[in-house]
Amino acid sequence: MDKTQGVIDVEALKKEIREQILSELKEQKQEQKPERPKRKLSEKQLAALAAGRQKNPRLLAKKAREEAKAKEEQKAKEAEAKKE
Repeated sequence: MDKTQGVIDVEALKKEIREQILSELKEQKQEQKPERPKRKLSEKQLAALAAGRQKNPRLLAKKAREEAKAKEEQKAKEAEAKKE
């Protein structure tokens, strides 16, 4: 009975040690992760990005489609209102 009791204690100790080591490693990994520096753009670069967005033909086409669709829906609502 003493032998089995000793085996259980050893296994329990191994488990505890593993858990402690893993928790310490997790803490170290979290501490070691450097924060990614945010990309800093100059005013010139920001202006270029903003201008690029405005000139984007796909975006312009999408806005034009949305505006046309909104106008059609508005006309349909007005037509329904006149019918009633």
